[in-house]
Amino acid sequence: MTRHRAVVVVLAGFAVALGVAAVLLKIRDGAHPMADVLLTSSAGTAFVAAGLIADRRAPSNRSGLLMVLVGLGLFAEDLQLSPNAVVFTAGLLLAHASAPLVVHLMASFPAGRLDGRFAKGIVGCAYAVGFGVPAVGVPFVDWAARFPGKPANLLLVVDAPAVGDAVGRTLELAGAVVGVALLVLLARRLGARTAGVRWPLGLVVAVALAGAALSAVASLLGSGHPAHAVVLTCYKIVFCLWPVTFAVGVVGLAPRVGGVADLLAAVRQPCSPAELRVLLGRVLRDPSLRLVGWHQPDADDRAGPGERTVVLAECAGRPITAVLSRDTTWDDPRVIRAAGTVVGMVADRLRLHEEIEGQLAEFRRSRVRLVELADAERRRVERDLHDGAQQRLVAVAIGLRLARRRLEGHVEPALDRLLAAGAEGLETAIGELRDLARGIHPAVLTQAGLVPAVTSLAERCPVPASVSAAELPRLPAAVEATAYFVVAEAITNVLKHAGATRIGIRLAADAGRLTVSVRDDGAGCATPRGGSGLDGLAERVRALDGRLEIHGGQRAGTTVWAEIPLDAAPEGVTR
Repeated sequence: MTRHRAVVVVLAGFAVALGVAAVLLKIRDGAHPMADVLLTSSAGTAFVAAGLIADRRAPSNRSGLLMVLVGLGLFAEDLQLSPNAVVFTAGLLLAHASAPLVVHLMASFPAGRLDGRFAKGIVGCAYAVGFGVPAVGVPFVDWAARFPGKPANLLLVVDAPAVGDAVGRTLELAGAVVGVALLVLLARRLGARTAGVRWPLGLVVAVALAGAALSAVASLLGSGHPAHAVVLTCYKIVFCLWPVTFAVGVVGLAPRVGGVADLLAAVRQPCSPAELRVLLGRVLRDPSLRLVGWHQPDADDRAGPGERTVVLAECAGRPITAVLSRDTTWDDPRVIRAAGTVVGMVADRLRLHEEIEGQLAEFRRSRVRLVELADAERRRVERDLHDGAQQRLVAVAIGLRLARRRLEGHVEPALDRLLAAGAEGLETAIGELRDLARGIHPAVLTQAGLVPAVTSLAERCPVPASVSAAELPRLPAAVEATAYFVVAEAITNVLKHAGATRIGIRLAADAGRLTVSVRDDGAGCATPRGGSGLDGLAERVRALDGRLEIHGGQRAGTTVWAEIPLDAAPEGVTR
């Protein structure tokens, strides 16, 4: 139990003991009907009970403590019924003890704080009037002389009825001034507060006005009127219900520690700062709450008019601050710690998520760069074969043909046949070398683009193959090369395994993605195995953040389908 809670409990216990004493004093006095005794004691007890409940639910809100003190003050006012002179004199000094406490409670409600000089001035005047003015008049009233049977006034200086009357009029006038000022303060607060805070204050004021109206009607009717007792009883009943409205307001506005547990459950899924702000505002009963210092390094974290700030956690060395309405009763350290823990967890998770996303993006870029480097190396090898070995072999073949022509009729037939066989072998080697270079990286792909390269591949295919492709712009080199080799490998598999009679090739670009489809009417083939050509192509497609799928079954044909993002490779790639 905290020190504050211990103080509240001790005061509540003292108030209960004082309440029991007050009930006994009223019964002994004999001038109070039993119904009046029960109602007045119920009012004090209701304030004490409501204060304990409010303090339990919102220990940082001083409204609960003030409610207990109001109940204590109500019971203390009855000490003047005691036959003991000391207790009686103390009761004279505390004859109006509850009034300034009620003013303090209403002026600080619902947050339990006095905001502004006007509110503090009203409460200060209320305490001066409630305790100071009676203390001035007590030494000038001889209660034992005026009312036989009363104990002696231990503070009596001289019996001066004129002074006592003047003090009484001053008390009434000053009380009226404080009451009017309090109404002005409450009216201003009702107009300025947010809708979520306005309802509890309005409820308290409405019940207070209803009680004041009933009290005024009872005074106007006078004690001799038949309805006077009924109206006065209604006033006392309303007064007994009044502390309930205070407790409802404090408990209704207090942030719930269990709500933070709900918040923790809600943020198990990815949660953005904006979504977290909405969740915090819902749990902490402050829809205007905003988070500063997190994903907003340049945001102003200063509280504006009617706002205040609370540091919840830190993220990357920067404090995460909650800027919230000054109306909220949000000072409970338990709630601050719990909310700060949740905010810190979400901030750390988002920071780690961003770091992981950055690492994944770099990993994808590195895979794309590897594909591009491999394609660039393919192009280099293709150019070296075309411009080097192939050209030299062509030159040798031309030389052999020229030699045959010049030596025609001057060499033995066997030597001529040998030269012819050598020329034919060179032509075969040149064709094989050209096919090898085209398999490594076709020149038409670099020069003309994907559609012409796939069309050329289909034209050389022994099985009839059709190409369906819309007008495609030039795509990143890595995307074009990957799509080409998907088609080439799919055709190779058809020729090796499918026994198909026709092949359909489809190319389409839509919504930032290139779709490649190769379909045959053969016997069907299995999914790619480790080390197969399609397996390597699947890895290559995944390196570009795409996917490759194979569909089909026995005697149902096979479809090789690939989807590659068009932005998988950076712009400006050298072809």
